[in-house]
Amino acid sequence: MSSVARFEVDKERFWYWHLLFWLIYLLIKFIHLAVLVPLENRTVFPYLMIYALISLVNFVVTGYLGQKELGLNISIQQQALRLAYWLIPLWLVLTPVRQHLMLTYAFMQIQTESVLRYALAFNLVLLPIAGWFALFLVYKANLLNRAQFRQQQELARQARIARLKVLRYQLNPHFMFNTLNALNSLIVQHKGLDAENLILQLSTFLRHSLKNHTEHLIPLKEELDALASYLAIQQVRFGERLQVNWQLDEQALQQKVPPLLLQPLAENAIKYAVSELKGHACIDIEVSQESSVLVLKLSDNGPGTQLAAGWPQQASFGSLHNLAERLSLLFHGKASLSFSQQQDKFTGQISLPLELLHAAD
Repeated sequence: MSSVARFEVDKERFWYWHLLFWLIYLLIKFIHLAVLVPLENRTVFPYLMIYALISLVNFVVTGYLGQKELGLNISIQQQALRLAYWLIPLWLVLTPVRQHLMLTYAFMQIQTESVLRYALAFNLVLLPIAGWFALFLVYKANLLNRAQFRQQQELARQARIARLKVLRYQLNPHFMFNTLNALNSLIVQHKGLDAENLILQLSTFLRHSLKNHTEHLIPLKEELDALASYLAIQQVRFGERLQVNWQLDEQALQQKVPPLLLQPLAENAIKYAVSELKGHACIDIEVSQESSVLVLKLSDNGPGTQLAAGWPQQASFGSLHNLAERLSLLFHGKASLSFSQQQDKFTGQISLPLELLHAAD
């Protein structure tokens, strides 16, 4: 097996340009002969046949060579040397062949061969071969640049996917710890129905998390069902003092979104609002479609939060930073995550342009 690496090329495109080059060369040569040869009172036909034959040989040899060399993933300098290794002998062979045919069928009245005429033949045979050589190298350089660009894009895509997976799988360990503690408490208190309901909600939420392991869009209703399971688990934990209100726009529910978008906002509300309050806690989820933007809001009535440059100043906001990074990677900075504080109401808002959602879908 050859040690030279290969990459995929469009052979049909190569043969198209290859054929086009030799046809244009023949056309130019035929026009040239049709104008000059009659001026010397000679017949054009022998010249046309000789050049057609020489061009046919060039077409076959350079076509085979080009198809063989085109798939080699080597530098342009190396490619030029490999081509020269074959094309120089071709040039040296075709020159005497062309001259012999000319003397036999075109210059029949000339019995001797002048040095000037042979030198001219040397250059005339070289010209089309050199032209094909230069154009092939330009074509090959373009292929190499495109292949390198595609490789860089693929590496960037893989890095982006890997980063998204890391961000997605950073499941809050405190959530699992607290859920299992709540389950254990229900079992100790012999609340079998509540424990069974908690297990069902946890199963639904984890199934949603594992099922949607990629960043493909899912129906918004499915995302909200998973969020409802998460909040139901938290309601088992905190009892009646946690209230959840839903405001859903039916038109907005027809859209698709990346999975687990609202989860970080809900985790933040539980950790910094519900857990800090000793009395009644309320979480409001609002989904609406405003003009060409899908808006997802989650608000809580927790303690007042200081905002710096529009960002909360709590000690740990890893999940929210992860969410912001996910949105940036998924929508190339065109989706937004913002926060606002109004008296006893802290709100996190995700804005997704519908155009980007439809394009991603």
